[in-house]
Amino acid sequence: MSEQQQTLTIQQAIDLGVQHHNAGDLTKAEGIYQQILQSDPDQPVALHLLGVISHQSGKNDLAVDLITKALAIKPDYAEAYNNLGRALQDLGKLDEAVASYHKALGLKPDYAEAHNNLGNALKDLGKLDEAIASYRKALAIKPDFAETYYNLGNALQDLGKLDEAVASYGKALATKPDYAEAYNNLGGALKDLGKLEDAVTNSQKALTIKPDLAEAHNNLGNLLKNLGKPEEAVTSYHKALAIKPDYAEAHNNLGNALKYLGKLDEAVASCRKALAIKPDYAEAHNNL
Repeated sequence: MSEQQQTLTIQQAIDLGVQHHNAGDLTKAEGIYQQILQSDPDQPVALHLLGVISHQSGKNDLAVDLITKALAIKPDYAEAYNNLGRALQDLGKLDEAVASYHKALGLKPDYAEAHNNLGNALKDLGKLDEAIASYRKALAIKPDFAETYYNLGNALQDLGKLDEAVASYGKALATKPDYAEAYNNLGGALKDLGKLEDAVTNSQKALTIKPDLAEAHNNLGNLLKNLGKPEEAVTSYHKALAIKPDYAEAHNNLGNALKYLGKLDEAVASCRKALAIKPDYAEAHNNL
């Protein structure tokens, strides 16, 4: 087999692996990438994509090793730097993630996904203004990037720029109408603006799209409690906890609602559960 034919065969195998990968069949894709690496252990695309699967499977240390190996072979691989950043970010190595995104953008300045991911890392570092600047760069390149409008909304909400946050969530939903998380966080921004009924409507829309979104059940519980419906709030918190039993905030909020209903022993038990999960949870300490 000539070198050209062999390269073509490997390229065809990569294309087939990517096809399975994009369809969500990670097992088949992983098998194909591993076969390629048996034939050519230094194939950078296969190393990178196997690293992406490791990241998607929560094996971030392995992802970092594989993608770093790919970059040693192919140093101008912007997509690999972007995905290395994501794995580092999930490992809590935020400064290293930021550096990796910057390397991706040095190679490919119009890389909207890397601008978006850089924004997320900066937000996690508490650098909200820098995060917002990165999100805006991503949107200048890719104006229909629903995830970035959502992330921008979250950063604006954290800065207390609630009207701008509402507008950003609205743009996310205009682009992606089934975006449950955007409806949920839009509800949170509307709650902070005092628009409780509108907030309830948006939390309920989130749950219509994604009934197992624990955060939306928790937020709906908070809204119902604020609207003077503590029994309904308790039901919402229980739904959140059925989905996500280690949800400290929902245990604490349930405790608050039970306290309001005069069920003090149950309230104390809920707050203790919150503290067992999150021992430094000041609000739960205050509620005891």
